Amino acid sequence: MPYDGSNQIKNIPQAFRADNAGDSYYTPAWAYEELPIDWSKYNTGFEPCMGDGRIFSFLEDKGIEMDGRDPIYQQDNDEHGIDHVEDFFAWDGYVDLIMTNPPWSNSMDFIKHALPRCGTLLILDKLTKLARVKCHDFWINNEPDALFIHSRRLDFTGRGGASRYETCWYVWQNKEKHIKPGIHHIIGK
Repeated sequence: MPYDGSNQIKNIPQAFRADNAGDSYYTPAWAYEELPIDWSKYNTGFEPCMGDGRIFSFLEDKGIEMDGRDPIYQQDNDEHGIDHVEDFFAWDGYVDLIMTNPPWSNSMDFIKHALPRCGTLLILDKLTKLARVKCHDFWINNEPDALFIHSRRLDFTGRGGASRYETCWYVWQNKEKHIKPGIHHIIGK
């Protein structure tokens, strides 16, 4: 079921839902709905930058038992009956799938932390991340199994504009290779 734009996301406490005050960039539904992935291959998942919960809910609707966090909304909050929402970088669990659109300014930190904690990692990021000199050694030692390149620029605001960056899903598969290796293009809407 596609994300309907509502803020009534199941299993996400209201205190931790984003309201897009200008500092959040939400992934348009077509950017993940059109991925040619058999989601039934994954039983457990984690979304460490869930924002308003659209990727979290999409994966949950695909039958994946989900857990999630959002770095912007980490806080102690007894008022809402929540003792503490764990920071992703303190999380040391393991799941079949981690899928997220992290803050691009520190996406490499998310990738490095996530890789040993999942069977498959999908990270939405700028395509130009591949060319960054300071990431060179990482890319040489951690080449992605697949790239899903968006042939159209994404509108992260929902206001009809497009990002100034080309984006793609970087895919790493640590165990079973459920996703076809290589470079794939997603035309989008």
